[in-house]
Amino acid sequence: MIFVYLTWLKHMKKTKDIQNITKDKILEISGRLFVRHSYRGVSLSMIAERVGIRKASLYYYFKNKEDLYFAAAERMYEELDAELDKIIFKNIDAEKKIKAIIVTYIDFSLKKEKFIRVVIHNFPSRKKQKKRFEILSKKRENIIAKIIPLFKDYFKKRAVGMDLEMMTYVIMGGINLIMEDLIYNDKKESVNSREMARKIFAIIAKK
Repeated sequence: MIFVYLTWLKHMKKTKDIQNITKDKILEISGRLFVRHSYRGVSLSMIAERVGIRKASLYYYFKNKEDLYFAAAERMYEELDAELDKIIFKNIDAEKKIKAIIVTYIDFSLKKEKFIRVVIHNFPSRKKQKKRFEILSKKRENIIAKIIPLFKDYFKKRAVGMDLEMMTYVIMGGINLIMEDLIYNDKKESVNSREMARKIFAIIAKK
């Protein structure tokens, strides 16, 4: 009886592992497709074909295309958050961290191509999906909240009276606009993230 139970547990664990791998694969591939073709340009049939499963199998993991879209977008924010955490917890000074974060953010935008626009545009029912957009906004706010202390550390006494939250949003938003323009005009190959970060930081530090 115990052997049967242990065999059953082992089978359930293996099944769960396979399900997790499949779900991760769906999110990874659908994320790439949404980035490349926008929300409207991607169908569940296209995703299923690329993943190598039946379209009906997608409904085991996600309710519909909207659900999958948001899950993929949330995953991208989590990936970015994890990349930034690697820098934030490094034993380096604030200036190096800020520069490294800008480089990472630029490189992430290039890697995900139209990631920024995927989250904001090309979605047909924003009002109906208010809660899901609020989740994405919260993830963005969490990232901003991690960057603010770095500016506080860098500026030190000069930070008194500064609206560091607004500054962070302006800087990251400015990078978004620059990257969106470069990507949509097929100029991403000309981007040197380190040189761009150096120029942006020079503006921040007034150097």
